[in-house]
Amino acid sequence: MEFDKYSHSFGESNFHFQFTPKYRRDMFRDVIIKKACEESFLRIAKKYKMVVRALEFGPDHVHLFLGNCKKYSVPQVAQYFKGASSREIRKNHWDHIKNKLCSDSFWSDGYFYESVGRVTSESVEYHIKRKQGKHWAEVDFEVHDKPPSQKSLKDFFYS
Repeated sequence: MEFDKYSHSFGESNFHFQFTPKYRRDMFRDVIIKKACEESFLRIAKKYKMVVRALEFGPDHVHLFLGNCKKYSVPQVAQYFKGASSREIRKNHWDHIKNKLCSDSFWSDGYFYESVGRVTSESVEYHIKRKQGKHWAEVDFEVHDKPPSQKSLKDFFYS
C-alpha cells in the first residue's frame, strides 16, 4: 500500500467501520440489498475521494475499511455512509426491507470504528476477512491462514 499524496503532505489515514441494520435484522441475506449497499458505499467513497480498501458483509452487519480519510472526522464519515446509503436503499428497495423494519431507519444508531495506521492496515484487512469467514462457516482460519508479517517503523525510514 502506498501513502496518499496531497499538495503539502503525504501519509495514510484509514478507518475501519462496522455498521449494523436497525434491530440487527439480517438485511444482507437479500442479495439485492447487499448489492445496493455495496454500490452506494462505492459511490459515496468516490464522491468524497476516499478509497474502499475492503468491504465485507455478514447477514446482519457490514465491515467497511476506508483509506484517504485525512479530511474527515469519524462522525462525518459514519454520517456520510450511513445517511446516503439508508436514503438510497429505502427509496429504491423499500419492498425488500419494509417487513424487517419497524420505522424508516435502516441503520442502528451506533457503529464500531477504529483508526488504522500504515503498520497495521494489512492486518486489519486480514482480520476482517478472517472474522467475516467465521460468520458463515465453521472453519478455523487461524490454522489454515496466517496474517501478513507486520513491518516495524524502521522498515519505512531506513530502507
